[in-house]
Amino acid sequence: MNKSIYAYLVRTLSKLGHTTEAHRLFCNMWSFHERGDRDACMSMLETLCSKGKTAEAMDLLDKIHEKGIDPNTVMYNTVFSALGKLKQISHLHDLYQKMKQDGPSPDVFTYNILIASFGRAGKVNEAIKVFEELENSNCKPDIISYNSLINCLGKNGNLDEAHMRFKEMQEKGFSPDVVTYSTLIECFGKTDKVEMACRLFDKMLAEGCSPNIVTYNILLDCLERSGRTAEAVDLYAKLKQQGLTPDSITYAVLERLQSGHRKVRTRRQNPITGWVQGLHLHPVAAAGT
Repeated sequence: MNKSIYAYLVRTLSKLGHTTEAHRLFCNMWSFHERGDRDACMSMLETLCSKGKTAEAMDLLDKIHEKGIDPNTVMYNTVFSALGKLKQISHLHDLYQKMKQDGPSPDVFTYNILIASFGRAGKVNEAIKVFEELENSNCKPDIISYNSLINCLGKNGNLDEAHMRFKEMQEKGFSPDVVTYSTLIECFGKTDKVEMACRLFDKMLAEGCSPNIVTYNILLDCLERSGRTAEAVDLYAKLKQQGLTPDSITYAVLERLQSGHRKVRTRRQNPITGWVQGLHLHPVAAAGT
């Protein structure tokens, strides 16, 4: 079988999710052909990473030069992303050092993946260092860079610096988006700075940035936990006026508001900001009732 047919089959099987068959054919192609196929290598990398096979992906990235292919930034970013999601920080750090030493050059997507990955693992200093490297590189931070850094700082207790970065991004001409505001509102809400959370929400509206259901849920939960029931009810009315559809988290907060009981809480990660939130399981009688 010639290389182009192998490459086509590897790409097709990878897209269809047939990882084992794609990998077997890729290994055959590797054995029988002196030069590799860049697209087939990229497909194989993506497939390995999507299945969490990061050791195999790093091995492939390390060896593809043997088949006349120079690994590019997209290939590195694919592996960085997989390592970050799995919190394999030592491998992430080593691969980044190898990239800086041997090339190719990181792009803004590389830096953003690294900032988010280090933040997810609680490695605040590493995330800040990468952000500073981004600022001093040929690339420049974008709104995703700032959102990732703000989330990292706020999530790990550095609220003052998170707020400082929020101001800095605006000074540099970036308009905060719904992710920026939602992240900071949750930062302030979780540290019982309810007034600041409400002020940020009002600023968000004034700036023409529309809250989504995640934003409303964050602030509803914050108001309910602080006993500001009337404001929470008003906020729910605003949510409905905006045409948003309440979800299970919204209804859990409403149930707590209506029951007048305190709640048993379990921990669950917010899919947008990465914060670990308390969610309602079932009401129990409040003290003194």
